[in-house]
Amino acid sequence: MAKILIAEDDEKIALLERDYLESNGYETLVVRDGNQVIPSLRKEPFDLVLLDVMLPGMDGFSVCRRIR
Repeated sequence: MAKILIAEDDEKIALLERDYLESNGYETLVVRDGNQVIPSLRKEPFDLVLLDVMLPGMDGFSVCRRIR
């Protein structure tokens, strides 16, 4: 089963994305702060990261640069 990390600070959007993906067979983890993304990726592998651009802590562009 593919695992997807959802980085989204808006709770309604995060829950909508999570519910849709899980109902289609994906395993998900939701984080609400940009500073949580890198530690989450180090802790376990993910097949995809859905990354919001306007995150608190570290914005999505900075997170993307760190991932690369």
